[in-house]
Amino acid sequence: MSLRQRLHRIEDLVLAVMGIGLLLLAGLQVCLRAFGGGVEWFDPLLRTMTLWLAMLGALVATREGRHLHIDLLARRLAERFGAWPGRLVLLFSTAVCVVLAQASYELVKLEYEGGAAAFAAVPNWLAMAILPLAFAWMALRFALQMIWPATAEPHA
Repeated sequence: MSLRQRLHRIEDLVLAVMGIGLLLLAGLQVCLRAFGGGVEWFDPLLRTMTLWLAMLGALVATREGRHLHIDLLARRLAERFGAWPGRLVLLFSTAVCVVLAQASYELVKLEYEGGAAAFAAVPNWLAMAILPLAFAWMALRFALQMIWPATAEPHA
């Protein structure tokens, strides 16, 4: 098994575990509230898990080419110009992800300086750290798909 395949399996495993964990914790919180209780920090934890799940899901969607994209024009132009319109779409996607990675890094830095806690003793910056990491990883994937469209991140 290649390193890429191992990384993909790790991504898939983390995504599945986080999804199941989110469902179980949300169900537990509902049950606890039904009996007049509930854990105070579960709600912020569930919001954080939802953010992480969404970003990890976006990474997997990018890997598999199932991300949202509007490339009707690129498809029509591909008939005439070959792979270049698709590569321009990937270049634009790379640039957008780089900008989002930089902006989210600045946000995480501000949260680090603020020192607030997201839930329990977990700081906000740590809860939000997935943002710059995921956007940077997506930018890398888009760039690789642009440079090596046939070999980068196969659909498997």
